[in-house]
Amino acid sequence: MQLPNLPQINNQQEAKFGIAFRKWWGAHPMEGSFELKDTLGKDYLSFSDVKPQQIAYGMRIRGDKGVLIRVVGLDGQPDYIGMVRQPSWIVIKFPGFFCIISVERFHLESQLSKRRSLTSARAKDISVIHRFLD
Repeated sequence: MQLPNLPQINNQQEAKFGIAFRKWWGAHPMEGSFELKDTLGKDYLSFSDVKPQQIAYGMRIRGDKGVLIRVVGLDGQPDYIGMVRQPSWIVIKFPGFFCIISVERFHLESQLSKRRSLTSARAKDISVIHRFLD
């Protein structure tokens, strides 16, 4: 039995956004870890799309204990990267633009919001950066 294509398509769209974000980041470098999310054409992102483990990781990166991250990459890259007291960001691609929101602000919004999702308009309000995509 063959699995449906949907998870593969979702990963492909997020991967494409990752390439666009890398290009943007190359021209506008900023410190920290980045968790990328793609709304897949919707005007909102369900808070549950950012997993509790992803929030916990981001919060730990911000904290005094930090996180040691294993790098699996190309020749010349280090084996590990230690992130302690560093910014941690949730980067959300909405149709036509993306927003960069601190993990703390995203988590607070998810706790205080009466909605179960973050709209693109509210994401712009709480983001540190929002940019249109080329």
